[in-house]
Amino acid sequence: MPEISIIVPIYNIKTYLAPCIESIMRQTFSELEIILVDDGSTDGSGEICESYKRADARITVIHKENEGLVSARKTGLQAAKGKYIAYVDGDDWIEPDMYERMYKRMIEEKVDVVMCGRYEDTGSVSRKVFHGIPEGRYHKQALIQKVYPWMIVNGVFFEWGIFPGVWDKLFRRECLEPFQFEVDNRIVMGEDAVCTYPCLLNADSIYIMQECLYHYRQTTTSMVKRIKNFDKEREQFRILYQTGKKSFEKYAGIFDLRQQWKKYILFLMIPRSDGLYRGYEKLDFLFPFTGVGKGKRIVLYGAGTYGQRLFRYLKRTEFCQTAAWVDRNYVQFQAMGLPVENPNVISEVSYDAIVAANTYDRSRKKLYQELAAKYPREKIHLLDEKLVFSEETMEAFGLDIESYGNKIS
Repeated sequence: MPEISIIVPIYNIKTYLAPCIESIMRQTFSELEIILVDDGSTDGSGEICESYKRADARITVIHKENEGLVSARKTGLQAAKGKYIAYVDGDDWIEPDMYERMYKRMIEEKVDVVMCGRYEDTGSVSRKVFHGIPEGRYHKQALIQKVYPWMIVNGVFFEWGIFPGVWDKLFRRECLEPFQFEVDNRIVMGEDAVCTYPCLLNADSIYIMQECLYHYRQTTTSMVKRIKNFDKEREQFRILYQTGKKSFEKYAGIFDLRQQWKKYILFLMIPRSDGLYRGYEKLDFLFPFTGVGKGKRIVLYGAGTYGQRLFRYLKRTEFCQTAAWVDRNYVQFQAMGLPVENPNVISEVSYDAIVAANTYDRSRKKLYQELAAKYPREKIHLLDEKLVFSEETMEAFGLDIESYGNKIS
């Protein structure tokens, strides 16, 4: 029987699939099985899976109808034989000693969950990213005192405590199963969070590693969900919100995460306001930038998830004119086919406002200081946090205020 079952959900990712599978096959930890779940791929990914199955007896391939990522993960978990469960997304890859290191921590520290840092790979650039909680072992009392208060939102809007991804973690099977199977199959955004956080809330102990062992590949398709049906998108977020709300109400006696959960939902919804904010088209300013009125000529700073979504919205509606779209990592974004320019062009174009498409508190404030040293402060616009947490915004996003008692502050 394998010690670790590694589940890889796969859907139409043949370009990246071989490096992913081969990185798992090369693991220095050998007591593992690899479960490839082909979720109805139509691009030849299923055939690639079969070819690797013939080459490695540890590989099992499951072909199923396309029902989404959550369903694929559940299917893999049902087939898994290991004492410990891990996930790898089919367009990512891992370091050769990832599971040797994590398994060693799991056994030596006798914990329910081990997690590591990750590399965010954008084109040729690889950036180390760590959890917001210090490295070490946390027993239950330490979790309650030092982890849960900052587990989802690390004090400000927005900084992570523990990242929600299931793919940078190794789970003791019994700790994971109930929460993975409770996730609604219809959830397509936040599906990791609604599994990971209830799991950690019920864990007796965890270990956080600082080593970066997982490579998370950033692409234009993975960074932005291209949902054309806004009603469907709203419904999916409603399901996510209500699923998490129900879970955290159930386990509030351990620690009440409901306020953090609402902030997390807002963090996901703000970049997608054009589809999720009811009445968005009636606003006379670019939400949530209260000082940027309709028809203004703007420089859009930021080409991540938020920047890409906002750029497409402005291009589609012409709500504001985009004088330039810039990012300090413009070379990598250009390689991804995006018309992003060097921030130096700001001094060469005419504009009414610089809009910082950034929801992370620390980097947002740092960017403001950098821009304020070069350009007029009154033209630099960050998201308005008071507006984000207002009753008006909660109602527009469909987040019921009363059920959480005190408002977010």
